[in-house]
Amino acid sequence: MLDSWSMKKLLAIVVLSLLYSNSVYANNTLVMQTTKGEIIIELFPDKAPNHVQRIKELTRSGKYDGVAFHRVIDGFMAQTGDVKFGNSKSSNYNINLAGTGGSSLPDLRQEFNNVRHDRGIVSMARAANPNSANSQFFIMLQAAPHLDKQYTVFGKVTKGMSVVDSIKKGSGSMGTVNDPDTIISLKILGDTIATKPKTTKPKPSPDDNKIVAAASGTGFFVSRSGHIITNHHVIDGCNTVKLNFNGKDVEGKVLAIDKVNDLAIVKADINPSRVYSVANKDVQLLEDIIIAGYPLGKKVSSAIKTSKGSVTALAGFGDNYSEFQTDAALNQGNSGGPIMNQKGNVVGVAVAAYGKKKGVESFNFGIKSSTLKTFASANGLNFLAPSNRDLSNKDLGQLITSATIYLECHMSVAKIKQMIAAANTRKAFFSEYK
Repeated sequence: MLDSWSMKKLLAIVVLSLLYSNSVYANNTLVMQTTKGEIIIELFPDKAPNHVQRIKELTRSGKYDGVAFHRVIDGFMAQTGDVKFGNSKSSNYNINLAGTGGSSLPDLRQEFNNVRHDRGIVSMARAANPNSANSQFFIMLQAAPHLDKQYTVFGKVTKGMSVVDSIKKGSGSMGTVNDPDTIISLKILGDTIATKPKTTKPKPSPDDNKIVAAASGTGFFVSRSGHIITNHHVIDGCNTVKLNFNGKDVEGKVLAIDKVNDLAIVKADINPSRVYSVANKDVQLLEDIIIAGYPLGKKVSSAIKTSKGSVTALAGFGDNYSEFQTDAALNQGNSGGPIMNQKGNVVGVAVAAYGKKKGVESFNFGIKSSTLKTFASANGLNFLAPSNRDLSNKDLGQLITSATIYLECHMSVAKIKQMIAAANTRKAFFSEYK
C-alpha cells in the first residue's frame, strides 16, 4: 500500500503528464475555419519539423486567412496555401496566378518520410525541385501511393473530412477552381486556449531599416522599349532593382515573375541600341554556346565577362527538363545573364551556382529558350525574330556589350540578415554581408 505522501506525489506526476500531453497536442493542432466548415489538423513535428515550423509561422502571422483552395481534383486532393496570389483579401489576389506564388520566406529542403499519402493526409506542395516547398499544401481526398516519399507529409485531418469532401471541385486535368472556397481563418489550438507570456523582442539595430546595395546579378535587353530578362532569385526580396546603363543608375520595375522556373521580366525607362533575339529551337547536345554577364559583381571588375563552352546535358539539376547543363564557366553574379549561340540568339538564361556540389564546380545550368518564350508570351512580351546567320566575333562582342546589363538589388539590412540566415538563398550577396 502507498502512504498518503506517495499517493499525492504519484497524483502530481500523473496530472503534470496529462497537462504536458495536452499542451503538446494543442500546440501541434490546427483549427481551420473554411467557407464550408471546420477542419481539425494534427501536425507531425517528429516527421517534418521544418515544414511544421513553417506552417506554424505563417499561421501565427495570419498569412493563410482568406487563402483560396485554388486547385481541387475530385478523387485526388484539395490544394491551398498560395499566400501571395491566392489570398482573396489581398490586392495581389489573382486566381489565374494562384499556385505559382509563395511566401517571402525561403524555400524549404525536403523532409520526405515514411507516412503514406492516404485519405486525410496533409502534405506540402512543391515545384519540380524537391527543395522548393514554401507555403502551399494539399489535403488528400483519396490515397495516392505514387506521392509517397516524393512530397513532405506534415500532418493529417482528424476531424472534418466531410468538410474537405465538400470543398468546391475544379475543372480540367489541373483542377483549376473558379470562385473557389477559402480558408476563413487558420489558428493553432494551443494559441487559442492559453495566454502565453509576452516576450520582449530585442530592439532592432538602427541600421536594420536602412536600404543598401545588397547583391548583384545580370540581365539582358529583349525589346527596344527597355524590357529585361533575368532570374527571379536576382530580384527576389528587393526593395528596388537598379540597372547600370551607360554609367548611370536607372531604377527598374518588376513586371512578372516565374518562381518555379526562376525567371523575371523587368522594365526600365531605357531605349537600348541593341537587343537580343531568342532562338525558336532549344539547344542540342554538344552545341557551342557563349555566356555573358557580371560574375562576382562590379567590385571585382566592372567590365562584362564572357565564357565559352558546350551543352553537356539536355536536363538540369534533378532531371529538370526546363533546363540544360553546360561546361561553360559561371559564378555568382552571372545569374540571369544570356546564354547565346554564334548567331547572337539567346538559347538560355544562366542560373549560376544552382545544384553545384563540392568538387563539381565546372558544371552549370541554363533555362531553355522554350521555357523563356512560354513565360514571356504569357505576359504579353514578344521577342525579335532570331537571326539565321553567324555573327563575326566583333559584331557578337558589340551585341553583348550593348544588350547585357548589370543589375543591383537594394534591400533593407534586416532583410539581408534574414535571407542569409536562411542559408539556402541563391542571391549573390556582396561580401561585406556574408
